[in-house]
Amino acid sequence: MVEAEPESASIRPLSDARKEQIKLRATFLNGIGIGVMLIGVFTPVTRMIYGDMRPDISQIWLAGGTLGCFVLGSTLHVLAGWILRGLSE
Repeated sequence: MVEAEPESASIRPLSDARKEQIKLRATFLNGIGIGVMLIGVFTPVTRMIYGDMRPDISQIWLAGGTLGCFVLGSTLHVLAGWILRGLSE
């Protein structure tokens, strides 16, 4: 009778190159998330503070765009953290 290998025995450790690829991918996504937050959230807020906003911009579109960029940036950050979980394998 042949016994099945334990599941942990079939998992190979990650090579250093593969670990670096995982970290690079997570860093890239996190950087994109930071950029989205800077452009979509902080820029409109800063322009409103300094009075550099055009008066014909709809406040609803401004708030919706800012909220959307905040959600997208946060989602990319969480996704980057999720990718880093691959290092624990």
